[in-house]
Amino acid sequence: MKITEMSRTRLRRLLKAFNGLKSVLILTHDYPDPDAIASSLALQRLLSRRLKGCRVDVGFGGIVGRAENRAMVKAVRASFRPADEIVFASYDGFALVDTQPRTGNNSLPQGKVPAVVLDHHPMRRETRRVKFHDIRTRFGATATMMYEYLKTARFRIDADLATALFYGIRAETQALTREASRADRDAYVALLPLADFRRISDIENAGVSREYFGQMGSALAHTRLYGDVSVTSLGTVPNPDFCAEFCDMVMRLESMRWALCVGRKKGTLYLSLRTRERRGHAGRTIVRVVGKEGKAGGHGMMAGGIAWIEKFDPPTYDSALKVIRKRFLEQTQATDRKPMRLLDAAPSPLPPNSEKNRGVPSKAAVSS
Repeated sequence: MKITEMSRTRLRRLLKAFNGLKSVLILTHDYPDPDAIASSLALQRLLSRRLKGCRVDVGFGGIVGRAENRAMVKAVRASFRPADEIVFASYDGFALVDTQPRTGNNSLPQGKVPAVVLDHHPMRRETRRVKFHDIRTRFGATATMMYEYLKTARFRIDADLATALFYGIRAETQALTREASRADRDAYVALLPLADFRRISDIENAGVSREYFGQMGSALAHTRLYGDVSVTSLGTVPNPDFCAEFCDMVMRLESMRWALCVGRKKGTLYLSLRTRERRGHAGRTIVRVVGKEGKAGGHGMMAGGIAWIEKFDPPTYDSALKVIRKRFLEQTQATDRKPMRLLDAAPSPLPPNSEKNRGVPSKAAVSS
């Protein structure tokens, strides 16, 4: 990754936005994912080093729910604070990382204006009013942006930070296979020898509870296929992370083109959308699916959103799901397709005495 004069200008403007402040709170989006965790950690380290005498904390709304994400926070020794434990009035400056003002997916209080916004999602109108904003939609991960800032500042990246940034890029771009730019590839390669792969293995193989398998079984049972389009109704979810996690899993199904997962937590619907189409405009699609009942955004191949059940008529989960599903099927030209249960579409299990179950090679395998 080449450091340009533009890179140096961005770094100067970033630091200038916090001039004279004594306490800064960095906020990620609610229920932070690896990209948000890595990016906010990097900004915290950079500001703590360059802003002498300034306290810099990181906060988030909701919980760190997914097992891999909890393992990541522990592995890279990140010290983050839940929003419900934060006294916002004690900070005189705010930064949003991997999220933007008034998106509905962060816990910045009404009336608080961030000094800085760093993100790789499409620009929001409210973001233009921020003192310094750096929005780069061509980047696959905000962590890549933060790597550029650190490199420009000649910041020494230790194993904790390298592991966080590497895994943030890896997870967000699915190991450079989803919406990755040249900058993402350059950062990924540069961080590769610095990252601790034993810790990455611990993250990727994080243990899960028995309840998790119950949630997964229920999600499979409530997935409907409309040809190459799927809709999953998750019902009540312990954390919205599960919507994105299961949506990624459904996309592994052969020939799947679009997948939508919908879950409920209290009075809010959480939606995750995925597509194989590199020019699928998932962000635009989910905005149309959510409509006036919520807020949403995303990229070409992945997107997310929320919708408030109280805004539907009648204000019930089933009613809201029916509207969301209808809009989604219209957007993906799948309205006229007959739904099929995912599990009904699966091949029948092998009989207990079949040759494959006994480990006996087939005749074709022997002859080859």
